[in-house]
Amino acid sequence: MANPVRRDMTATVEQLLARYERIIEISQQLNSTLDHVALLNRIVSAAMELTSSEASSILLIDPATGELRFEQASNMDASEMQSIIVPLEGSIAGWVVTHGEPRVIENTREEPGFYRSVDDQLQFETRNLLAVPMRAHNRVIGALEAVNKRDGYPFNAEDIKTLTTLAGQAAIAIENARLFQQSDFMAEMVHELRTPLAALKTSTALLMRPNLPDDKRMDIIATMQGETDRLIRMTSDYLDLARLESGRVRLEVNPFELTRLI
Repeated sequence: MANPVRRDMTATVEQLLARYERIIEISQQLNSTLDHVALLNRIVSAAMELTSSEASSILLIDPATGELRFEQASNMDASEMQSIIVPLEGSIAGWVVTHGEPRVIENTREEPGFYRSVDDQLQFETRNLLAVPMRAHNRVIGALEAVNKRDGYPFNAEDIKTLTTLAGQAAIAIENARLFQQSDFMAEMVHELRTPLAALKTSTALLMRPNLPDDKRMDIIATMQGETDRLIRMTSDYLDLARLESGRVRLEVNPFELTRLI
């Protein structure tokens, strides 16, 4: 008859091996995409799967403002994420980002440092949570959270190790996607800006001719005004596109009548 203790230990080892094999598989998936939104969705789904939790979220430090914001969450839509700023002081995610260490909260009702405003705004109940730092190139860029362990179990040491490993892989993948988008975006922007800039350069050269008729001069000035307006529109459009690609602003997708659009 098999020893029950040995049988339990074997089962535990097999579960751990299966979990780490899944981590390797997920890491390969993360590194295979440079689509920012798709990447974020994969990360939160993986966090929920690997820790057996009901929800997950990614909070990143905004490079421009230094604010901590939700970048993706399984229990929020785009408008809710945009409206919430999580304080660096007075929140679990803020503590994790500031200290660069994992944090487990077994019961949020007994934790004075838990930031309850998010739950109040979402009408969601966070019972317990695990948050780990997302570190890329020796700096913390945000936090990855797993919320509400399923079946009433507490988050354990293996959950911390697993989520920390996933967070490290995810942070590098996010940084790579950002760099790719920035370089691709800059190349496209420079290409599009060349046409109006070339027209303005030609127009200024023509205006310097001393024998240029007044009617031609006015035509050139009108052309310059038009190209200047075009540049202003293009820069505004590119700023909007940059916000979309960074993940800070997102499209809200809703059904509509196609016949009305046509």
